[in-house]
Amino acid sequence: MRLVIRGGKVFDPGSGWDGEEQDLFIQDDRIVAQLDDWDQVIAAQGLAVTPAAIDLRSPAAGYGQNYLRLWGCLPTPQELGETYALQGYTHIHEPFLTLATANYVHRELAAIPIVDTSASFLLNLREMDIWFKAADKLPEVIAAGAYLVEHTRTLNLRVVEPFIRYRQDFYIHRTLSTEAVLAVLVELADSLDSRIILETTPELLLLSPAPQKFHLAALGPALVNDEVMDRASQLLEAGMSADMGLLPPVRQPDSSKLPVKIDLGWFQPFHLTACPEPDAGRRILQVALAGRRDNLAFSAASLLHTPVASLPLLVSWLTEPTVRQRDWGEVLPEQAYSFQDWLWSTRTLPAKHLGLADRGHLRPGARADVAMYDLPPDGNPAPWQENSVRCRVLLKAGEIVVNNYQLVAPQVGKATFYRGTGGKTNQLVADICQYRSFRPENLWVQPHLGVHWQQVA
Repeated sequence: MRLVIRGGKVFDPGSGWDGEEQDLFIQDDRIVAQLDDWDQVIAAQGLAVTPAAIDLRSPAAGYGQNYLRLWGCLPTPQELGETYALQGYTHIHEPFLTLATANYVHRELAAIPIVDTSASFLLNLREMDIWFKAADKLPEVIAAGAYLVEHTRTLNLRVVEPFIRYRQDFYIHRTLSTEAVLAVLVELADSLDSRIILETTPELLLLSPAPQKFHLAALGPALVNDEVMDRASQLLEAGMSADMGLLPPVRQPDSSKLPVKIDLGWFQPFHLTACPEPDAGRRILQVALAGRRDNLAFSAASLLHTPVASLPLLVSWLTEPTVRQRDWGEVLPEQAYSFQDWLWSTRTLPAKHLGLADRGHLRPGARADVAMYDLPPDGNPAPWQENSVRCRVLLKAGEIVVNNYQLVAPQVGKATFYRGTGGKTNQLVADICQYRSFRPENLWVQPHLGVHWQQVA
């Protein structure tokens, strides 16, 4: 199939295009430099033509999410995929996949239609305690990390608890401070040539992790006071990357009535419905608006507190001071995200962090994931809430998925992306698995899931 998108204004911060009127040529699933003839023309006059969006942190398939769906707190997988597509997304990334839940999470991701998916491997450091403490074991830790990323079919490593603690005094010799753990993770990041993702906490921000080695996830809920907020701004200025973790101005819904805690073998249970600190939403807006933006990706804090359907409202807080004043009832920084800022934080930067080199831009060779939005008569992308997150046309790998705001290809093909590391199993992997109630090979993702796998080098 050969397509030409004609007469649109192309916005692509990764390529330096800021509204230039030009044609885009697509052959099969790729953008090409030129075509002599074509099978179809998509008229894009009056439209902003952009790369499709990528959600860097979408906790849509983690353990316990189905329980929240039973209570009506989360949308169904079908609703989730459709809502993302109608806003111009073609890829979402699940943050919480563990060794024991890999099969479960990938089954859940496979149930979400339309959008491609990927996941982070959530590293449980308690399973590597003695190995982390011994400097001569570091090469085996690195090898095990690479092996586990590939065999759980994930893209990168994520750490929720960057420390090793036990409640029993008997295990005190196995404990390791956050500072010591971060030193090991720096070397692991260097070996994997990838930033390691840290779920943000106030304590972590005050320790100042190495800016070039880590990515801070869900920054918003960690901003419990002004001191922590200032430290977050300093880390962003120093080159730390993060995703925002935007929150509403009030605690809604009241998740305290539905506590969901999952025991994943860490120091404390993983709390899926924790209520953020009341002023955290205001602080993350201040950081996002006033500070350095080139390392700050757009994300919501959770599907519970900031559902996918609310993303247009969250975007308007970043871009429209009058909407901020209306919803927050207080004076916040007057700065506003430009259209290019928003595209960078929802396309260019997420693609870079996930290692999706053919996504997040519209240069020849890119996969033809293209989203088009209405422009007002003056050609300015604002107002955002009405135009820039309501997708008129969406192409995924060259196939029209949304046309005239309507979903027209709900069965479009999708894939789950993972990183091929070439890692080999070793004694550490065997030690991690030896206390399981089933054989280690049953922990890995099985081929009968029916998922179309796509490897990223």
